[in-house]
Amino acid sequence: MMRISIKRFWLLRLILLTVTFTSQAQSVVGVVAVENLNNLNHKLLPTVSSLAINSKIVALHAQLKQQPTNTEKLNSILAQVNLIKINTIMPLNAAEQYLVFVAQALIKEKIANNSTDNQLSIEVIALLAQAAKLSVSISEQQLSQPIFLQLHLLLAKHYARQGKFDLAYLEKENYLKKYNTYRKNKRLAMIASLEQSFEVKDKKANNALLVSQNKLKVRRVAEAKDQKHSQQYNFTLIITTTFIFILLFFRQLRVRNRLMLLTRTDTLTGLANRNSLFENGAKMIAKFKEQPQEFSVLLLDLDHFKKINDHFGYQVGDEILKVVSQMVKETMRSRDVFYRLGGEEFVALLPFADKNKAKAIAVRINEKISQHDFSLLMMRGKVTVSIGVATMEHNEKSFDDMLHKADLAMYQAKDQGRNSVVCYQKIA
Repeated sequence: MMRISIKRFWLLRLILLTVTFTSQAQSVVGVVAVENLNNLNHKLLPTVSSLAINSKIVALHAQLKQQPTNTEKLNSILAQVNLIKINTIMPLNAAEQYLVFVAQALIKEKIANNSTDNQLSIEVIALLAQAAKLSVSISEQQLSQPIFLQLHLLLAKHYARQGKFDLAYLEKENYLKKYNTYRKNKRLAMIASLEQSFEVKDKKANNALLVSQNKLKVRRVAEAKDQKHSQQYNFTLIITTTFIFILLFFRQLRVRNRLMLLTRTDTLTGLANRNSLFENGAKMIAKFKEQPQEFSVLLLDLDHFKKINDHFGYQVGDEILKVVSQMVKETMRSRDVFYRLGGEEFVALLPFADKNKAKAIAVRINEKISQHDFSLLMMRGKVTVSIGVATMEHNEKSFDDMLHKADLAMYQAKDQGRNSVVCYQKIA
């Protein structure tokens, strides 16, 4: 509920900001007409040199402004953009690269025919983000021009489509600030033009001029302080946001890795589970088929485990499974892998082990378990296992076939009185 309320809040602010922008745009002419006479005495602020822009790029933006809907025409414009990037003798400056990225975003949007697809928004935002990185190399005065301001409107539009109304609001707000700066500079330029055209002869007295200059200096100092505070605030906000994002990213990564581990691990014994067994078993079969080597499988089953659960409880049974799995891991080689198949059944994959090595390992496991004292867990202190051994042959088709052979050998060990090791080759 809290999250929905925040989204509604940002959505309402975005709507109000859009209404404000519309009202301000409609009142431009009126503001110019009733400009106070005092503004006639204000000198223009020193202009910051603007970067030169290739006329072809400006012409492309003019074509895009006509809102062409023909896909072929849009592809032609896109080709022109690519040609400009390739054929330009001098490398494109920051302002030209900025406009090229914006043009590519506009073309992508128009080709998609204003689709509401989330993937489109992601791609458009990615292009605009590259353009935004170039803003540091472009003067604020140049960035306030309408051809550059398209970036903020596009970002606001696609952030809103993604439901990120707070980011959409900030982009609309940035657009209004820069648009107001552009409008103000245009008014001042118009006033300067009128002063030159009519050769205003009336000059204020020296004392009035000095007062006006002092006021301008005070205003400039105040604006510089405000700008400095704003930059510090923005820098702090960016650093904080980046830090939080990094923390959330690593937390999400840790959770994802943990979930991946849980899907491949038996929670009781800590061994790899059935899914991992069949996945790795199939890989090993394929590997040893390509490069013929010895490969064996052991299938272990605890004898009379159901009676242990019935007589001593499932908690004791779980503890016995943990102890057995630990003893088997200690007995096997470092290259061998041990899995829990399910219930009281376990599987060991023994790469580079022929039937003699595999049987020797199985016998050691069998003896170690049968000789272990389980009296701390139950009154009858002995637990035994039956083990089936299967070794890969050249005609082996799949891991399932090999596991089936080990299963048949294990049941043969059960029939022989349990607590024993049987190789499939002897049955065959």
